[in-house]
Amino acid sequence: MIRYLKKLFSVAAALAVCGSAFAKGITVSIGAGTNWKEKREPQVAVWLENADGNYIRTLYVTSRAEKRSWIFSPKDGRPESLPVWYCASGENPAKGSGEKTALDAVSSATPKGGVIFGAEIDGEKSYVLKAELNNSFDYNGFYTKKNSGVNGQPSVVYGAIIPAGFTQEIRLELLGTGSLDGSDGIIHAETENLTTAQHIVSCIAVVPAAD
Repeated sequence: MIRYLKKLFSVAAALAVCGSAFAKGITVSIGAGTNWKEKREPQVAVWLENADGNYIRTLYVTSRAEKRSWIFSPKDGRPESLPVWYCASGENPAKGSGEKTALDAVSSATPKGGVIFGAEIDGEKSYVLKAELNNSFDYNGFYTKKNSGVNGQPSVVYGAIIPAGFTQEIRLELLGTGSLDGSDGIIHAETENLTTAQHIVSCIAVVPAAD
C-alpha cells in the first residue's frame, strides 16, 4: 500500500478492545488520489460498525472535523462536510459545540499525501469498516456554486466487511455519497454525477498487522 501514498502520516492507535483476549492489530491505508487536494486537503473519518450497521467507534478523524474549527462557518458548523460520520457517531457538528464522543480516535490535521494508521479490533468478531471523505469547493457541471453551497460535490463513502480472523488485504469500495447539505446521515447510492470526488483517493485498504 505504500506505493499509493505520496507521503505517509503514521501513528499507532491504542484502541484495545476492553476485556478481550483476542485483540487483533490492523493497519488502514488511505492512498491520495489525483484529486486529493482541491483548495484544501479533504476531511476524513474512518469508523467501525457491526454487521447490523450499528456504530461502534471512530478510528480516525481529521482534527478540523473533530474540533469543528471551521473558517467562516455558520452557527450550525459544517454538517455537510462528513454527514454520514456525524450522524453515525452522534457528534454535534455545530461550531464550538465542544462535544467529543470520539475521544479515543486518532486525529490530525489532514495529511498532504494520504493517511496510514493502526488500530485494534476484536479478532473474533466481524465488522463493517467505513470511510468518508469530502473536499469543499469541489464543483463540477452538476454540483455548482448555486445548488451546492460551499460543498460542491458531496462526501464520498467507502466500506467493506472485515470478517473475523481475516488474514489478507481488504479494499474498501465506493458505497455512495453523503447528504449534500448535511441534513441526514443516509448513504445515497447515486454517484453518476461525481467527477473529481471519485478521485480523492486511489485506494483504501485494511490489512492485519504483522504478529
